[in-house]
Amino acid sequence: MSEKLKLNPQLCKHAYDEAVERIARLAAYATSRSLKILGFGDYFSLAEELCKKDLIILAISVRRLAEMTKSTSELKNLRIKAMITDERGNHTGGQENCWDIVGNILHGVEIDVFKDVGKYISEDFMEIMRNKDEIDAAISIKSEKFHKKMFKLTDFLRCINEYLDKADETLSDNGIFVSDLYQ
Repeated sequence: MSEKLKLNPQLCKHAYDEAVERIARLAAYATSRSLKILGFGDYFSLAEELCKKDLIILAISVRRLAEMTKSTSELKNLRIKAMITDERGNHTGGQENCWDIVGNILHGVEIDVFKDVGKYISEDFMEIMRNKDEIDAAISIKSEKFHKKMFKLTDFLRCINEYLDKADETLSDNGIFVSDLYQ
């Protein structure tokens, strides 16, 4: 059992619940293969904007939970594949820790969502519209510290979900029960 922390149960439950809800919404978006089946329309761009909003709320909630429970090191130990691109287009691949990705999301100056393989293969708008292939969502973040960092949304969600399992244990050790198992 870990050291007892003085935690606010309502704030911890709120941060945990928000994170779980955002993971569920983002997972549904990231793995769907039917967005374009309806054709292009306002819903398509709205879905992208909702993804960005949910991603930011997820990052805020996870950061709050990690700081309240003093478990930032748990997020620093979890890693995902990422690619960093410089201004000249040179790529460097590697592993990034989830704590840094959370910070990148919160402090990024630009976030792009790639759900449509057409964005990768063509600059021609009509070609993009004709292409029906969809991919698991990828996220690109631009920051003042780097030109662009890209990663698969599902990799990030898996990392955060793993962290939440550990956070649930920390919370229950401190008498705060958040997971569905306790209800």
